[in-house]
Amino acid sequence: MLSRIAKYSVKNILRNTFLSISSVFVLTLLMVFINILVLLEGVSYKLIDWINSKLTISLYLDDKYSKTSLEVTDLISDVEKLETWAKVEYKTKEDILDEIRLKEPNLVKILERSNPLPDTIVLSDIWLADYHEINKIIESRLYLLSNDESQDYFANYTTQYKKIEDVTVVLDILKMGLNVIIIIFLVSIATIIYSVIWNFIYYYKDEIYITKLVGWSNSFIYGPFVLQWIIYSFIAFMLNLFLFSILLNNLNGMFGHLYSFSFPNYILIIEMIMFVWIWWLSWFFSSRRYLR
Repeated sequence: MLSRIAKYSVKNILRNTFLSISSVFVLTLLMVFINILVLLEGVSYKLIDWINSKLTISLYLDDKYSKTSLEVTDLISDVEKLETWAKVEYKTKEDILDEIRLKEPNLVKILERSNPLPDTIVLSDIWLADYHEINKIIESRLYLLSNDESQDYFANYTTQYKKIEDVTVVLDILKMGLNVIIIIFLVSIATIIYSVIWNFIYYYKDEIYITKLVGWSNSFIYGPFVLQWIIYSFIAFMLNLFLFSILLNNLNGMFGHLYSFSFPNYILIIEMIMFVWIWWLSWFFSSRRYLR
């Protein structure tokens, strides 16, 4: 039975060479495009994470509060209790002065006379989904922050958060857009594969009908097409690996000094399984009318 199925599969492949080659070609292009899309998604997410890592919230405390103040320790504790990787760092006015000394030694000579800098709580490495929760915690304790009107415009917490919120909204839209593109592309792949298979079924419909009339089982009729698609998928997968490896090597050759492009191997395995499964499902729905 298996040898007969294999024989008819090879026969189907060789009988219409153009249809077989075009199917493998379409599959190869789809796999390459999926890999490129996954690669772009990975790069985009790393870019988003890099931009997000540069966003920090600086809370300039009023002079009457210090690191040992109960209200300040409660604020820090509440932020750290969130299920987040946010980094909370308390900097005294002396710490900040030392940092400025490394960057602007001449400016420090002026500030040293009477250090006007406030103690500061710096929040960094905040996940996009956590900004809202952290903002609620801080807004309930705005009385801890300095209200000195002489401070820089960006020292005001509300202004800081508004600027950060504008950036995070754009990053969230970008993430959502990437997910929508992936979904649309997967639906398009399923549609294209279904169309290719429908053309196959239409081409072999008379043979399927005759085979059914002489009493052969559905498994014998369906088996060669399943094996045929597995062969197509395997050939397309190997071609995809070859083409995509060339693309990765060229990208790393051009941009390796800035960014190293890598691709998770498990995605390739999932990709192969996904194509075989979509093919099987498409064959099932396309051939039902002829197998009844």
